Parts: sequence; C-alpha cells; structure tokens
Amino acid sequence: MSRYATVLALLVVAAAAPVTHADNVTTYGAGLRSCRAYLETRDGDIADQVAFVDWLSGYVSAVNRTSNHRNNILGLTHLNEALGRLDDDCRARPGLHFAEAAGLLVLGSKPGPATHAIGTTTYGSADKSCQKFVDARDQQEAAYWAEFRDWLGGYLSGVNAMSLRTSNVLGDAELADAMHWLDTYCTAHPMTPFGAAVDALVAAGPGRDGGPVP
Repeated sequence: MSRYATVLALLVVAAAAPVTHADNVTTYGAGLRSCRAYLETRDGDIADQVAFVDWLSGYVSAVNRTSNHRNNILGLTHLNEALGRLDDDCRARPGLHFAEAAGLLVLGSKPGPATHAIGTTTYGSADKSCQKFVDARDQQEAAYWAEFRDWLGGYLSGVNAMSLRTSNVLGDAELADAMHWLDTYCTAHPMTPFGAAVDALVAAGPGRDGGPVP
C-alpha cells in the first residue's frame, strides 16, 4: 500500500472529537468537522469559511514540507482551484471529515517538481512574521489569532499524517500548549516567519511531560 493510500486509510477512521487518535494519527481543529459543515460555510458568509481555508493552507504546507519526494503536491494548481476539487469531493460524500477530504485531495493531486528543485511551497500564514503573531495576541484580535491557530492545527495534522517518524508530534500536549510555545519562541524571534517557528516546534518535539519542549 502506498504512503498516501495508508494516510487516507488512517484519515477515514478519524473520530469526531476535539483531538482524535485514529491508529495513533492525531488531527486537530477544522479537520475534524464534517464536509457537510464545510459546504454550509461555502454557501454562506465567506467569513465562515476562513477556519477551513486556514486549516487546509496549513495542511497542504505540511504535506509539502514533510514529503521526501515533492515540494508542492498541488503542482501548478492554486489553492483556490484545490478548494474547488475539494468541494466536489465533499458534495459527493458530505459525511466525510474535512481531513478525509483533504486526504482525497492529496491523493488526487498531480505532483509538482521534485523536492529541492525549488523551495518548498507553503500557503497562508507561513510567511507572516512572528511579530504579527505576537501582535495579534497583544491586541487581542480574536479573528487574527484564530488564523494562526487554525493554520497551526492544519499543519500539525498534516505532519502527523505524512511523517514516517511520528504520528503525534505534540505527544500528550494540546494545541493550546503549542500556541504557548510559539508565543514564547516568537517573542524571542520576532522577524522569523511563522512557518519557520512552527518547524522549530516540530523539530523540538514533545518534552518529558508530554508537552512541547519549552
């Protein structure tokens, strides 16, 4: 069975809970909501779509970053085009979790150039500075703060699904613990891109107490 087929098989058995452990693969955030819930936002206020789009941006960024073979699984497809394909999958199977639909999107994508040919492609919040992340916290901008949280949830879910080395990079920690770790890291490294800060979190791995390394 191919790695992507294995990933999809793991995603299909994901349970609806704030954090799910399906065959030890952990998914966070909007990925646990149903395709039906996602489609309702697509047909409603565009602001309601943001959590799903941010999550998918993080997820695809993680797939690209974690893959040993490709640096852009979407190839020449833009994220908006990928969302169109995801809409079709969700309309066909509205009972799927959003993460399952994202797995189908990955499976159906034509791979981009081989890795290391160009830089790894990232989407969404990855290129925003750590300073913007810290500013969102300081100014108590709930919507802006949620953008980073939702992107992080998608990214960590993608790492857990795709990595051959881990299926739960946070150990026993929660997403809130990871946000706190990033708050400390970004305060000390304000010019670092948020995506690079998240990569530092992933590299640090869980600490002895099960939470992210301080």
